[in-house]
Amino acid sequence: MKPGDKVKITKRTFLHNGIFVHTNSIVEIISLEGEKLTVLFHDKEGFTHNIESLTLVDIAPV
Repeated sequence: MKPGDKVKITKRTFLHNGIFVHTNSIVEIISLEGEKLTVLFHDKEGFTHNIESLTLVDIAPV
């Protein structure tokens, strides 16, 4: 996996800065540093959020 790839979140639904991020949400990888990921998430209203708390075990290819 590399930056720019689309992946889905396999982690259970969680709250990130007041926004629910659901299992199987499609996100885009922004950066990958070892096991740490930063992904771009689009919420229901179209706003974008950077999620930095994910690891490689929390995602799967689309």
